[in-house]
Amino acid sequence: MKVAHFAIVTPRLCGLYETTRELVNGLRMRGVDSRIVDPKPINDLNLKQDRGVPIEPLEWANDADVLISHSGLGKMEDCGIPIIHCAHGRPRHSFLTESEGGTPIYSYHYDTNKKKQFKAIVTFWPEHKPYLEVMYPDKPVYAIQSPVDLDFWKPTESDYDFGGKGGDINIVCTDAFRNDIDCYEPLNAYALWARENKNAKLHVFGKPKGMKGWGALIRRIQDDGNMGIVQGWAAELQRVYNAADLVITAHEIDVRSVREAMACGCPIVRIKNIQNSGISQGLEVSRKRTRLRAERMFNPKETANQFMKILNDVSEYKVA
Repeated sequence: MKVAHFAIVTPRLCGLYETTRELVNGLRMRGVDSRIVDPKPINDLNLKQDRGVPIEPLEWANDADVLISHSGLGKMEDCGIPIIHCAHGRPRHSFLTESEGGTPIYSYHYDTNKKKQFKAIVTFWPEHKPYLEVMYPDKPVYAIQSPVDLDFWKPTESDYDFGGKGGDINIVCTDAFRNDIDCYEPLNAYALWARENKNAKLHVFGKPKGMKGWGALIRRIQDDGNMGIVQGWAAELQRVYNAADLVITAHEIDVRSVREAMACGCPIVRIKNIQNSGISQGLEVSRKRTRLRAERMFNPKETANQFMKILNDVSEYKVA
């Protein structure tokens, strides 16, 4: 079976692309000729492969058995080849983005539901399945396991320097906050907890530009002496996770920041309530146990197994 995955190629820079690459790699391990096609190259990388996954020009997809839409298909959308649409975005974020005048993601869902060549919709989070079933009443919607590259995101010795002193508890927040979720609960919960744990430091990676109100909350934590590093996107998160004691998050689903941290063995605390943060309990969870959970929950091989069943449902060419 020849399967073309359409995704804008942005190595190490985009969660959607990384998830796509991990899925493609898992399928290739199962013997499927699965490759990435960039529908709209936005740089001059001219990559022929990325970490063992081939990257092909648009023409490679002309005789594919199935097309997989991750970042849109461009002119291939009406070619007649069966299409599976992977809906990577969080439904509420997608809805709000369009309602605020941004990319019309929900209109795209509405339109593709009506097109015959779109055979199935896939999400990597079971929590999103019922929302997508609303937008795709005429198509099957599947939920499959979220993957992460367990060979790269893994426990290792780390010399990452948080800039504090010996004995500090280093807590990290690396969420990419959007219009459907914010940092309010985790930062406030940490601020309360840290007043009784003065050797704690919070390090924030991924702080959005222009978020002035968030800056005031950070300054409050700084006033208490419990703030560490605050910066934008970091290229060395594997080292950060391997040096940190804990990651706190506002996300209830397994977004990339959750999957990558757990794969490195760093415990995760999902904070929903300012007074019930769970930070102390999270610090007691072992790194070995966290890594084992990640291996069970986010293995790309299992993601590929689940996706192969969907491929068999939509294609005339069957795979074992």
